[in-house]
Amino acid sequence: MLSPFPAPLNPRRLAVFGRVSALSFAALLYLPVHPAYGDVAVGASSAGFLGFEVGGRPAGMAGAQTASASGVMAQFWNPAGLTSLDRPQIGAMHATWLGDLSYEWLGYARPMGSSRAVSSLSVAYFHLPSISGVDEFDNPTGEFKVYDMAVTLGYARPLGKGISVGTNAKMIRQNLATVSATGVAVDFGVMADVSGTKLGAVMQNVGPDLSFDGAAYPLPQQLRFGVSREFYRGRVLMAADYDMPSDYYNDLRIGTEVRAHPNVAVRLGYRQEFGVASDPATGFSFGLGLNFKQLSVDYAMTPNNEFDNVQRISFGYSFGSGPSEQDVEPNKPEEKQPAPPPPAPTGPPVIAVAKPAPAPAPTKAPPAPAPAAPHAEAPVVAAKPAAPAAGTTAPAPKTTTEYAVVLPGYQSKESAQAEMKALELLGFRTKDAQVIKDPERGGYLIVLSRMKSKGNAENLVSDLTKMSFRANVEVVQR
Repeated sequence: MLSPFPAPLNPRRLAVFGRVSALSFAALLYLPVHPAYGDVAVGASSAGFLGFEVGGRPAGMAGAQTASASGVMAQFWNPAGLTSLDRPQIGAMHATWLGDLSYEWLGYARPMGSSRAVSSLSVAYFHLPSISGVDEFDNPTGEFKVYDMAVTLGYARPLGKGISVGTNAKMIRQNLATVSATGVAVDFGVMADVSGTKLGAVMQNVGPDLSFDGAAYPLPQQLRFGVSREFYRGRVLMAADYDMPSDYYNDLRIGTEVRAHPNVAVRLGYRQEFGVASDPATGFSFGLGLNFKQLSVDYAMTPNNEFDNVQRISFGYSFGSGPSEQDVEPNKPEEKQPAPPPPAPTGPPVIAVAKPAPAPAPTKAPPAPAPAAPHAEAPVVAAKPAAPAAGTTAPAPKTTTEYAVVLPGYQSKESAQAEMKALELLGFRTKDAQVIKDPERGGYLIVLSRMKSKGNAENLVSDLTKMSFRANVEVVQR
C-alpha cells in the first residue's frame, strides 16, 4: 500500500515520516473512516484500533451493546455484562476491510465460584500484510511489519440485586517499521436491571498518552450510555446507545434482535452520526446468528457508504454443565416448571437413599399373604422377609452403600449426551455412565460413575471441577 520513496530520505526525515505514517495509520484504523473537519479533533488520538467493534452479534445491532452485552465479548462493550456468564466461554472474531486490513480477536471468560465474579482475558491484533521497503536508489531494504495489538485482562462482579460492575486493564502496542509505542489503559463499566429494563454506562481507554519517538498523543477515550429491554417473552430485544468519543462527533445507535427460532437470530441496526451530513458511518447494519447447542456462530455486515463494507464473523463456545443463555427457548415463560413424576420402577435406578422395610411384630405364625390387586405397581424396596420365630428379633436387611458421581442441570437428554462426548474427549471414563431424568430438580442428569469409596468419588468430583464441570456426590443404598 506504500509506494517507494521518491527521493532520498535522511534519518531526520525518515523519523518524521515514521511518526506521520504511524498517526495516519492509527487514524485509518478507527472504523468507520472519518473525514477531517475543522471543529473536531479527528485523527488527533493514537491507538484508533481500540475502537474496532468486536463481535458479529454487536455489529449486526449497530453496536448498541452498552446495556445488552452478554457472553465473553461483553468484555469489549461493557465488562459489567460478563456477570451473565454461568460457565466458562471462549470467543473469537475475524474481520476484513478494504482488502488488506485484518482484525483478529480471541477472548476467554470464566466464572470464579459462588460470588458470581467473572474474570476474562483477550488479545486483539490489527495488521496489514508485510510491506517491502526500498532505499533512495530503489534497492530493496527488506520487509517491515505494520500492526497494532492489545492484551486485555478483565474482572466483573455483581454488587447487589440487579447491579453489576466491571473493569478492564489493557496493554497496548503499536508498530510501524522502526517506529513503535507501548502504553496502558483501563475501562470501567456498570449495568443495572430496573423492572426488566437494563441500563448501562462505560468509560473506555482511560490512560496516559502514547509516545511515538518523543511525540505524545492521547488515547481515543469513549463514553457510552445504553438502555435495552426484551419483549414477547425474550424473543425480541431492543437496545439503544448514545456514544461520546473524544476524537469524533457523538452518535446514536439503535439495534434489535429477533429470535425467529430458539437457534436462529436475525439482527438489524442503525447508526446516526451527529454534526456531519452524509457521514460514511451513518447507515444500517445487518446480522445473523446460529446456535448449535454450546456453539454459536454470528455474522454481520456493516455498510460504510463510500468505503468497502466491513465483514465480521465470530464464534463462541461454552464449556461445562449448566444452562446457558441460548439453552432456554425464548418463547417459554420464565416461571418455574413443576418437577416431572418419578420414573417407573422398571427404569434406571433412582439416586436416593432407600429406607429398609420395618420389621413385623413377632407372631406365632406368619399371616397368609393377601392376593395382589390387579394392576398394582411393584414396590420400590425388596419384598419382606419371612417372619422370625416367636421370641426372636428380626434381622435388619443388608444394604450396600455406593457413592454416585452426578452431573445435574441439563435441559434435554440431547444436551446431556453431548456433555458425555465432551467428557470422553477429555479422558473421563463414560462406559458405565447413564443419562436419566432428575426427579428432584427436573430436567436430566448424568450418573457418571458409582464407587464404593467416598474418597475416590470426591477425587473424581475434584477433577471434574478443575475442568469446569459441575458435579457432586450422592449416596445410593441398595
